[in-house]
Amino acid sequence: MARYSQNSIREVARRNDIVDVVSSYVKLKRNGNSHTGLCPFHKEKTPSFHVSEDKQLYYCFGCGAGGNLFDFIMKIENLDFVDALKFLAQRAGVTLEEEKGAYVPTKEETDAKQRVYEMNVLAARHFVENLRDPSATLAHAYVKKRGLGKDTITRFGIGYAKDDWSDLCDFLKQKGYTEQEIVTAGLAVKNEKGRVYDKFRNRLMFPIINVRGNVVAFGGRALGDDPAKYMNSPETPVFHKGSNVYNLNNAKQYGRKDGLILVEGYMDVASLHQSGIENAIAGLGTAFTPEQATLLKRYAGQIFVCYDGDEAGQNAALKAIDILAEAGNKIKVVRFSGAKDPDEYIAKKGAESFRKCIADAVSAVEFKIMSARNDFDLTDVDGKIAFVTRAANILSKIDSQIEREAYVNRIAAESGISANAILTEINKLIYREGKKTTQNAKYAERREDEQASQAVSTEASGQIATYKAERMLLNVIFFQRKAFELAKEELSGDLFAGVEHRKIYEAMLTYKLENPEADASDFLSYVDEPLKKTVAAILYREYECDSLQAAKDMIKKLKGELMNSKIKQLAKEGKAEEVQALIKKYAERRG
Repeated sequence: MARYSQNSIREVARRNDIVDVVSSYVKLKRNGNSHTGLCPFHKEKTPSFHVSEDKQLYYCFGCGAGGNLFDFIMKIENLDFVDALKFLAQRAGVTLEEEKGAYVPTKEETDAKQRVYEMNVLAARHFVENLRDPSATLAHAYVKKRGLGKDTITRFGIGYAKDDWSDLCDFLKQKGYTEQEIVTAGLAVKNEKGRVYDKFRNRLMFPIINVRGNVVAFGGRALGDDPAKYMNSPETPVFHKGSNVYNLNNAKQYGRKDGLILVEGYMDVASLHQSGIENAIAGLGTAFTPEQATLLKRYAGQIFVCYDGDEAGQNAALKAIDILAEAGNKIKVVRFSGAKDPDEYIAKKGAESFRKCIADAVSAVEFKIMSARNDFDLTDVDGKIAFVTRAANILSKIDSQIEREAYVNRIAAESGISANAILTEINKLIYREGKKTTQNAKYAERREDEQASQAVSTEASGQIATYKAERMLLNVIFFQRKAFELAKEELSGDLFAGVEHRKIYEAMLTYKLENPEADASDFLSYVDEPLKKTVAAILYREYECDSLQAAKDMIKKLKGELMNSKIKQLAKEGKAEEVQALIKKYAERRG
């Protein structure tokens, strides 16, 4: 993929005003220093979506979506950064220049990649013709057994790889491709003796098509006694297993409205489609990857995880949930009984019953707790302890105090272990993971801080105050040069109680030192993807204050809180002499 120069990227940003661009998607109304409208990323009746012309940022106070011009186009048009850049360059009439020194594929490499795409298309058509052949009796019998109709076979381009060592190789060689090219494309295999033969034999074939509509690989379902029930193409110049999702090219159009249903197999996807459920997708036979999770985040408002009902499927679902969540996906888990997978469930109980399962999908937390409950005997004391311990670990990762306490009360009733004891265990886990001050603060971030403050405990209010102070400080030191110079001398990352804030400060320090004149939009393009939403929320705010004095006050406050935290910890450990030494040191500094 080409890398474009920073000058080109800046020119595209300069020539595309964010208000003008967003206005082509959202009806905006000027409101003070910003423009407001109904958020295009979630349903709402009262405008909470804001666009800043001065900062060239957008932020939604309802759902938390935020970023710069490129982030908006990537999200609303379902594009990656390069395609969003090209989209905006074309809009503004900017000619993009490739970065000097960046690797540019040679013509030979580009041509070789193109020939792989061509071979894949020819192979897909050849497999389709094979399935139409009356002699493909085994394939026809399997298709009939699985209930696949002609329309479904056509929609997914399903075909048949003959039970022959060289059927595809002979076909492609007739089209002018060499044996080595066919091997490079992953359509053939070369053994130790140098013999080249078809990789896929006696299999029902499913072409894997990427989101741009290119056939990049194949998945084959064995029709005979082959112990490898499913086989996928190997890594090739155009295919990376961990970066593709089956049927996303078709299902992506439903992702924002209906969400995407993540299943395990190709047949599950085909069966759901045939039943009128067209937003199903599948992994590619290997463990779900962070790259796949990030890809889905681009296209779906919600992911419904619907893996097989056996133990292996449920364990795979637990792993996929964590990976999806890490990428920022909203997740629900679909439960069903009386069948091993969605395909079999629909065959037995029908599409409407499956839709009911989707409607009744549970949260990821609920699913994890249910899984834990099934693993232990709650009539046994040891089983209760083990269950509550695992549940506490699950709940320690929830950002919402309200949600956490609701689960705690229920688990206490089920296990007979007091809610206080469970909460104590959860708080220990939170403390160990360095999340003590961010649990309630992250909940406050979803809406305005003031709304969240009313919903949390008195003890947590002090934590939210610190959280607000940290955000205000980050905003001030980014936009005010004197405040930044002060922070550079006086502020270290460990003073921030929030881990996320610490990462943002360190990124800000590094970036501002190298790019002192850079604006907020530039910085958003620099920070890591998981931090973008938070950075947008921080930088979008306007504060009316003496910025330098505010920075001094907040740095002093953070230093004092860190000192108090150290003193409390040492006191808890019974280290009286060290406590006195710290108190004396702190008093001397204040003096």
